[in-house]
Amino acid sequence: MFKNKLIILILALLFISNSAFAAENELFPSSEFKLGYEGMYMYYDEPNMMHEKGILNGGFASWTGYFSQYNIMLNAELEGLAGSLSYNGKYSDGTPLKCDTDDYFISGRATVGKGFDFGRTGITPYIGIGARYWNDDIKTTGGYERQITQLYMPVGVNLVTKLNEGWSIGGTLEGSLLLGGKVKSKLSDVGSNYEDVNNTQEFASGGGARVSAFLEYDFDAYALGMEPYFRYWNIEDSEKDTVSTGTYMEPKNKFYMSGLRLYVKF
Repeated sequence: MFKNKLIILILALLFISNSAFAAENELFPSSEFKLGYEGMYMYYDEPNMMHEKGILNGGFASWTGYFSQYNIMLNAELEGLAGSLSYNGKYSDGTPLKCDTDDYFISGRATVGKGFDFGRTGITPYIGIGARYWNDDIKTTGGYERQITQLYMPVGVNLVTKLNEGWSIGGTLEGSLLLGGKVKSKLSDVGSNYEDVNNTQEFASGGGARVSAFLEYDFDAYALGMEPYFRYWNIEDSEKDTVSTGTYMEPKNKFYMSGLRLYVKF
């Protein structure tokens, strides 16, 4: 359901970009696209239980547009990454477990804000809605697949400064509130006597932060840029789900994600 709503919103924003924007502005362009590579180092931790870490690679695409004399901003963004993580934990009987996992991570978001012009610097506060999906498949005896879907509300500010000779710098500072989520653990992968478990993550049971900086050079027809970033999430214990084999809970966990984007803007 989260994915369908997000896709509809992104398509609506793209339609607006082709039909309703005003004159071009150096700080607040009527329409711009970014397309590029993304690499991310992720560290996922369930304190005193397990952790996973490794590098994911993929790409992202985003569109941003400002319209009207009030510099109203709309933005839509999608990213997808995949790779293998190193799992370090233990079985239910306490036996240590180390193995690899197969993972892919998909996220999408849409935001709205207002740009403020301070000469060569533009500042845009914004608010929006986003969705995150992480598929984590533990590849070992007794391992199983987890599907984590979360909806959240980002609130932040974008900053851009135009320098001399085609250079631009800027960044983003953001906080996020978890609106809700679900963690499906396919325990049936372990054995036929197990049932899949669905744990619900409640509103405001978690939150995150996001900070990034960018450097761009404009070649008139297009621009090239790089954007290092850091993201953090802290999620509390989920609600419990009871099945025939027992009662299960998704424990408190933390995400640490640092990455780099290399992109072309046009």
